[in-house]
Amino acid sequence: MLSELRIRNFALIDRLEVRLGPGLNVLSGETGAGKSIIVGALGLLLGERASADVVRAGSERASVEGVFDVAGRSDLAAVLDERGVDPEDGLVVLKREVAVEGRNRAWINGSPTSATVLGELGRSLVDLHGQHEHQTLLRRDEQRAILDAYAGDAELLCQVREAHRTLAGVKRERQELEQRRRDALQRADFLRYQAEEIEAATLQPGEEAALEDEARRLSHSEELAALSAGLHETVSGSSASLVDQLGRLRRSLDSLLRIDPNQQALQELYDTAYYALQELGDRVGSYGSTLEHDPARLEGIRRRQDLLFRLRSKYGPTLEDVLAAGAT
Repeated sequence: MLSELRIRNFALIDRLEVRLGPGLNVLSGETGAGKSIIVGALGLLLGERASADVVRAGSERASVEGVFDVAGRSDLAAVLDERGVDPEDGLVVLKREVAVEGRNRAWINGSPTSATVLGELGRSLVDLHGQHEHQTLLRRDEQRAILDAYAGDAELLCQVREAHRTLAGVKRERQELEQRRRDALQRADFLRYQAEEIEAATLQPGEEAALEDEARRLSHSEELAALSAGLHETVSGSSASLVDQLGRLRRSLDSLLRIDPNQQALQELYDTAYYALQELGDRVGSYGSTLEHDPARLEGIRRRQDLLFRLRSKYGPTLEDVLAAGAT
């Protein structure tokens, strides 16, 4: 039972100490006398939400302290033990403090605790009844506590509570294992899909560079054909080509060498230039014959490049990384 209530700087209350005796205790007074403020202070002590508004004007903090006589309350033994509370001389002291900046603290028998734990213990000690308020008997935990108290076997209650805690732990462990199994299966499905996707692409090392070169040639095939044809025509493809003009220069060079045979080095340079121009013309002509305008092939290369880009985005950043991902 609540044997003493101390209130400091709460709402309109400066200092109030209420001592309660066994049996029925009644607080009476006119409307506005402050009865509801006392009930509000008790609610704060029992874990209700704290607000800086409850601090009395001009004060730094409000505090509410309650002394509870739990001697003979065997039904509370398990509740107190579970929260590590050891009654001193059969008394449990709860205290709640709210600072003007909103910070609040709580204690049980002088030891700091949370408002949640304070509320859990407080609800086992006090039942507040008001008009249209939800009653304690409607709470499942209170119904269970009444049945446990009626049974009167604290040792069995502790055993059942421990068994329930163990069972809950096993259930959690089982759920974790099942989740890990589901995660592993999902991971396996992803890796299988990844391997199949990469294998289906039949990637080749260095493929990207080769595709880029071919795409560049195909996209400029008409321009390349015109350039190569012009080069071939200039070098060796007409009567006015460089090769023909160089051939006509041979007569002048022969005349020079007859007069000055010591300039045979000029003959070597001429031969080198002549045959180099002939080879240049042949190669340009061969290159031009390989060029073709193939829009279908170019479109196929673009699709292939898009596929490689998507694979690199998913498994890259390089094509070698994609191949390594497929191998694993």
